[in-house]
Amino acid sequence: MKSFYFTLLAPVALALFASSAKAAQSHADAFSDEGLTKADVASLPNTQFLAHPDLPLDKDKNVIWCGTLQLAWNSAIDLVGEKLQFVTQPPVVDLLNQEDFTSADLDPNCYVAVADFEKNHVEDKIRAALQKTFGGAASPELIPEPEKNPQPYDFVAYSYLFKNLQFAKPFAKNTEFNFEDHPVKSFGFLERKSSLDPAIFLQVRINDYQSPDDFIITLQTKATDDDLILAKIAPGATMQETITSVMQRIAAQNGHWENPGTRDSLAVPDLNFDLKKSFKELVGLNLKPGPNIKVDNLVTEKVEQLVRFQLNEKGAVLKSEAVIQMVGAMAMANEPPPYELLFDKPFLILMKQAKSDKPYFAMWVGNSALLIPGLSDKN
Repeated sequence: MKSFYFTLLAPVALALFASSAKAAQSHADAFSDEGLTKADVASLPNTQFLAHPDLPLDKDKNVIWCGTLQLAWNSAIDLVGEKLQFVTQPPVVDLLNQEDFTSADLDPNCYVAVADFEKNHVEDKIRAALQKTFGGAASPELIPEPEKNPQPYDFVAYSYLFKNLQFAKPFAKNTEFNFEDHPVKSFGFLERKSSLDPAIFLQVRINDYQSPDDFIITLQTKATDDDLILAKIAPGATMQETITSVMQRIAAQNGHWENPGTRDSLAVPDLNFDLKKSFKELVGLNLKPGPNIKVDNLVTEKVEQLVRFQLNEKGAVLKSEAVIQMVGAMAMANEPPPYELLFDKPFLILMKQAKSDKPYFAMWVGNSALLIPGLSDKN
């Protein structure tokens, strides 16, 4: 029996610091360890990752979505030649099959998306693509090791995204600020505002302000083709509903906005985390055969995502990776063909004492004359 693999990898690194900045030799160097929280999301009951933004949003939790899984999923669809369909299909698969976040939503210079079969040395192709796009600066963590004995339909789909947006003028560090009665570090302008560089205030666009608990702003960075939007609003039922609401409110202003002044205040909490998530709802799904994958019983074995995110007075940095592995349910990895122990040709029989090398009986069965006939031969 043979086994087959389907590995879908989506590493993404999004750094919201200036895309023209060359200070970091590696994308990993853009991060600080100050205040870092590193954990598996399973150990954080108040945090959740979403595989797709149309899934329910729990307003009392930290809810994170990143498009890396979708980019890898899209690449897998391209390789397979059709939408990914499973024998038993949870709703999230239908959402991912919509491909509503694609490379059309990205600058081609900021990402890599590769999908190919293991037999075609896909890992080498991934590294070559990263080198071509990022010149050695990429810092991927989830590129798999090549299979030692790849089967014909083992494959990898992988994506990597890096954005670097940096504030032209770093914001001030606020000395005191509470988030829901918890003291936290923050940046913006709360104190000594009259002494700040006026350019700092120009980095803030107030897109829509209804009240202290209902407003939307955009923080301007040196990357003019990117937006860093912060919205203090009531969330919708899903992340997508919440996103749509914000974008509709900005669009309704018809390009009108205003800058704050020294009478105004800004405080944005600092964030710095490195989190890992396993999507249990996507594990154990049987992939239906398609035009390029003609075997039955390919099963998702692993669906994981990493998100490394940092936000402070200098800007924000995000690195995210996702991996999906599918293994043939017909057999375990690299299992040898089954033994066929059929004595249907001449063979030798030996009988001996266990402690002796010399048999006390030996027989070569060269024909069927002494074999007991089967039921069909008794006539």
